[in-house]
Amino acid sequence: MIAARKPVIDLWRDYRDHARTLPGMHLGSVALADAAAAAADTARELYRTGVRRAEFSTLVDLSAAAEPLCAVRVLDLVRELTAWGVVVDWRVRLPDAGTCRSGPSAFTLSHLYPPSGIVGPADAAQLRSAWAEGFFLGKCLVRNGPGFLEIRDHRSGVLNRIVIDEPAYLAGVEAVRACPTAHGVDPSVRADLAAESLLVGVGDLWWWAPHRPHRWPQPPFRV
Repeated sequence: MIAARKPVIDLWRDYRDHARTLPGMHLGSVALADAAAAAADTARELYRTGVRRAEFSTLVDLSAAAEPLCAVRVLDLVRELTAWGVVVDWRVRLPDAGTCRSGPSAFTLSHLYPPSGIVGPADAAQLRSAWAEGFFLGKCLVRNGPGFLEIRDHRSGVLNRIVIDEPAYLAGVEAVRACPTAHGVDPSVRADLAAESLLVGVGDLWWWAPHRPHRWPQPPFRV
Protein backbone atom coordinates (compact mmCIF):
# COMPACT_ATOMS: atom_id res chain seq x y z
CA MET A 1 0.00 0.00 0.00
CA ILE A 2 1.36 3.43 -0.95
CA ALA A 3 2.05 5.66 2.03
CA ALA A 4 -0.47 8.47 2.36
CA ARG A 5 0.47 12.10 2.79
CA LYS A 6 0.17 13.30 6.37
CA PRO A 7 -1.82 16.48 6.99
CA VAL A 8 -0.59 18.66 9.83
CA ILE A 9 -2.97 19.88 12.55
CA ASP A 10 -2.40 23.09 14.55
CA LEU A 11 -3.19 22.86 18.25
CA TRP A 12 -4.62 25.51 20.57
CA ARG A 13 -5.13 25.79 24.32
CA ASP A 14 -8.55 27.48 24.00
CA TYR A 15 -11.41 26.79 21.59
CA ARG A 16 -12.45 30.42 21.02
CA ASP A 17 -11.36 32.24 17.84
CA HIS A 18 -10.08 35.37 19.55
CA ALA A 19 -7.99 33.35 22.01
CA ARG A 20 -5.63 32.32 19.22
CA THR A 21 -4.14 35.82 19.21
CA LEU A 22 -3.12 35.61 22.86
CA PRO A 23 0.42 34.63 23.93
CA GLY A 24 0.91 30.98 24.82
CA MET A 25 -2.30 29.73 23.22
CA HIS A 26 -0.68 27.98 20.26
CA LEU A 27 0.59 24.57 21.35
CA GLY A 28 2.39 23.59 18.17
CA SER A 29 1.43 21.10 15.49
CA VAL A 30 1.05 17.35 15.08
CA ALA A 31 1.09 15.13 12.00
CA LEU A 32 -1.71 12.73 11.23
CA ALA A 33 -1.40 9.35 12.97
CA ASP A 34 -0.39 6.28 10.99
CA ALA A 35 -2.89 3.94 12.63
CA ALA A 36 -6.28 3.94 14.31
CA ALA A 37 -4.75 3.06 17.69
CA ALA A 38 -2.27 5.91 17.27
CA ALA A 39 -5.18 8.31 16.65
CA ALA A 40 -6.82 7.28 19.94
CA ASP A 41 -3.56 7.63 21.83
CA THR A 42 -2.80 10.96 20.14
CA ALA A 43 -6.21 12.44 21.00
CA ARG A 44 -5.95 11.30 24.63
CA GLU A 45 -2.49 12.80 25.02
CA LEU A 46 -3.46 16.06 23.33
CA TYR A 47 -6.43 16.49 25.65
CA ARG A 48 -4.28 15.64 28.68
CA THR A 49 -1.75 18.31 27.71
CA GLY A 50 -4.41 21.01 27.41
CA VAL A 51 -5.43 21.02 23.73
CA ARG A 52 -9.01 22.22 23.31
CA ARG A 53 -8.98 23.13 19.62
CA ALA A 54 -7.39 21.34 16.66
CA GLU A 55 -7.23 23.05 13.29
CA PHE A 56 -6.68 21.25 9.99
CA SER A 57 -4.93 23.72 7.70
CA THR A 58 -5.86 21.88 4.50
CA LEU A 59 -9.16 20.69 3.06
CA VAL A 60 -9.99 17.14 4.16
CA ASP A 61 -10.81 15.38 0.90
CA LEU A 62 -13.27 12.48 1.18
CA SER A 63 -14.27 12.46 -2.47
CA ALA A 64 -13.74 9.52 -4.80
CA ALA A 65 -10.54 11.14 -6.07
CA ALA A 66 -8.91 11.26 -2.63
CA GLU A 67 -6.37 8.90 -1.08
CA PRO A 68 -8.51 6.42 0.88
CA LEU A 69 -5.89 5.74 3.56
CA CYS A 70 -5.34 9.42 4.24
CA ALA A 71 -9.11 9.98 4.40
CA VAL A 72 -9.59 7.15 6.90
CA ARG A 73 -6.79 8.41 9.13
CA VAL A 74 -8.25 11.92 9.09
CA LEU A 75 -11.64 10.53 10.11
CA ASP A 76 -9.96 8.46 12.85
CA LEU A 77 -8.39 11.55 14.41
CA VAL A 78 -11.50 13.74 14.02
CA ARG A 79 -13.56 10.99 15.66
CA GLU A 80 -11.16 10.62 18.59
CA LEU A 81 -10.80 14.38 19.14
CA THR A 82 -14.59 14.74 19.03
CA ALA A 83 -14.90 12.04 21.68
CA TRP A 84 -12.78 14.15 24.04
CA GLY A 85 -14.83 17.28 23.39
CA VAL A 86 -12.07 19.03 21.45
CA VAL A 87 -13.25 21.61 18.93
CA VAL A 88 -12.12 20.45 15.48
CA ASP A 89 -11.74 23.21 12.91
CA TRP A 90 -11.88 21.36 9.61
CA ARG A 91 -13.26 21.73 6.10
CA VAL A 92 -14.36 18.67 4.19
CA ARG A 93 -14.99 17.72 0.58
CA LEU A 94 -17.80 15.16 0.39
CA PRO A 95 -18.87 13.05 -2.58
CA ASP A 96 -21.66 14.64 -4.59
CA ALA A 97 -25.20 13.28 -4.36
CA GLY A 98 -24.61 10.84 -7.20
CA THR A 99 -21.72 9.10 -5.40
CA CYS A 100 -22.82 9.43 -1.77
CA ARG A 101 -23.40 5.71 -1.39
CA SER A 102 -19.78 4.97 -2.25
CA GLY A 103 -18.27 7.33 0.28
CA PRO A 104 -18.83 9.23 3.52
CA SER A 105 -21.94 11.42 3.66
CA ALA A 106 -23.08 14.19 5.99
CA PHE A 107 -25.40 11.63 7.63
CA THR A 108 -22.71 9.03 8.34
CA LEU A 109 -20.34 11.71 9.69
CA SER A 110 -22.89 13.79 11.61
CA HIS A 111 -21.62 12.57 15.00
CA LEU A 112 -18.24 14.19 14.31
CA TYR A 113 -17.59 17.78 15.30
CA PRO A 114 -19.26 19.91 12.59
CA PRO A 115 -16.85 21.19 9.93
CA SER A 116 -16.53 24.90 9.33
CA GLY A 117 -17.27 24.30 5.66
CA ILE A 118 -18.40 21.58 3.24
CA VAL A 119 -17.59 21.53 -0.46
CA GLY A 120 -18.74 19.12 -3.15
CA PRO A 121 -22.52 18.60 -2.90
CA ALA A 122 -24.79 21.23 -4.42
CA ASP A 123 -26.57 21.66 -1.07
CA ALA A 124 -23.33 21.93 0.92
CA ALA A 125 -24.39 25.04 2.86
CA GLN A 126 -27.64 23.40 3.97
CA LEU A 127 -25.82 20.20 4.91
CA ARG A 128 -23.33 22.11 7.03
CA SER A 129 -26.11 24.06 8.78
CA ALA A 130 -28.09 20.89 9.57
CA TRP A 131 -24.92 19.16 10.76
CA ALA A 132 -24.10 21.99 13.17
CA GLU A 133 -27.66 22.30 14.48
CA GLY A 134 -28.05 18.57 15.09
CA PHE A 135 -24.66 17.83 16.62
CA PHE A 136 -24.17 16.81 20.23
CA LEU A 137 -21.42 14.91 21.99
CA GLY A 138 -22.19 11.18 22.10
CA LYS A 139 -24.39 11.14 19.02
CA CYS A 140 -22.96 7.78 17.92
CA LEU A 141 -20.96 5.98 20.58
CA VAL A 142 -19.88 2.47 21.48
CA ARG A 143 -19.43 1.04 24.95
CA ASN A 144 -17.59 -2.17 25.78
CA GLY A 145 -19.25 -4.79 27.95
CA PRO A 146 -18.11 -8.26 28.98
CA GLY A 147 -18.34 -10.09 25.68
CA PHE A 148 -20.41 -7.52 23.84
CA LEU A 149 -20.46 -4.02 22.36
CA GLU A 150 -23.36 -1.61 22.76
CA ILE A 151 -23.80 1.09 20.12
CA ARG A 152 -26.14 4.00 20.77
CA ASP A 153 -26.70 5.84 17.50
CA HIS A 154 -28.76 9.04 17.22
CA ARG A 155 -27.65 10.02 13.71
CA SER A 156 -31.09 9.30 12.23
CA GLY A 157 -32.78 11.56 14.78
CA VAL A 158 -33.99 8.69 16.97
CA LEU A 159 -32.07 6.26 19.17
CA ASN A 160 -30.90 3.11 17.39
CA ARG A 161 -29.51 0.77 20.05
CA ILE A 162 -27.42 -2.10 18.69
CA VAL A 163 -25.82 -4.87 20.74
CA ILE A 164 -23.04 -6.87 19.08
CA ASP A 165 -22.26 -10.12 20.86
CA GLU A 166 -21.65 -12.72 18.16
CA PRO A 167 -17.96 -13.69 17.94
CA ALA A 168 -17.74 -13.19 14.17
CA TYR A 169 -19.08 -9.63 14.46
CA LEU A 170 -16.88 -8.76 17.44
CA ALA A 171 -13.86 -10.07 15.53
CA GLY A 172 -14.90 -8.10 12.45
CA VAL A 173 -15.12 -4.85 14.42
CA GLU A 174 -11.67 -5.39 15.94
CA ALA A 175 -10.22 -6.24 12.53
CA VAL A 176 -11.48 -3.01 10.98
CA ARG A 177 -10.35 -0.96 13.96
CA ALA A 178 -6.87 -2.39 13.49
CA CYS A 179 -6.71 -2.19 9.69
CA PRO A 180 -9.15 -0.42 7.32
CA THR A 181 -8.61 -2.97 4.54
CA ALA A 182 -10.93 -5.30 6.53
CA HIS A 183 -8.95 -8.32 5.32
CA GLY A 184 -10.31 -11.48 6.86
CA VAL A 185 -13.70 -9.98 7.74
CA ASP A 186 -16.60 -12.12 6.59
CA PRO A 187 -18.35 -10.25 3.72
CA SER A 188 -21.76 -10.84 5.30
CA VAL A 189 -20.56 -9.36 8.60
CA ARG A 190 -19.12 -6.38 6.79
CA ALA A 191 -22.36 -5.89 4.87
CA ASP A 192 -24.46 -6.00 8.04
CA LEU A 193 -22.26 -3.43 9.79
CA ALA A 194 -22.27 -1.21 6.71
CA ALA A 195 -26.07 -1.43 6.47
CA GLU A 196 -26.25 0.20 9.91
CA SER A 197 -23.64 2.81 8.85
CA LEU A 198 -21.30 1.54 11.56
CA LEU A 199 -18.79 0.75 8.84
CA VAL A 200 -18.39 3.42 6.18
CA GLY A 201 -16.77 2.68 2.85
CA VAL A 202 -13.95 5.05 1.85
CA GLY A 203 -12.68 4.00 -1.55
CA ASP A 204 -11.61 0.38 -1.13
CA LEU A 205 -11.16 0.79 2.62
CA TRP A 206 -13.52 0.78 5.61
CA TRP A 207 -13.87 3.15 8.55
CA TRP A 208 -15.40 2.35 11.94
CA ALA A 209 -17.74 5.23 12.82
CA PRO A 210 -18.72 5.08 16.54
CA HIS A 211 -16.44 6.50 19.19
CA ARG A 212 -15.95 5.51 22.81
CA PRO A 213 -17.34 7.98 25.39
CA HIS A 214 -14.84 10.00 27.41
CA ARG A 215 -16.89 13.01 28.48
CA TRP A 216 -20.58 13.42 29.35
CA PRO A 217 -21.81 17.00 28.71
CA GLN A 218 -25.36 15.89 29.62
CA PRO A 219 -26.84 13.07 31.74
CA PRO A 220 -25.68 9.72 30.28
CA PHE A 221 -29.23 8.36 30.02
CA ARG A 222 -29.96 10.95 27.31
CA VAL A 223 -27.44 9.37 24.97
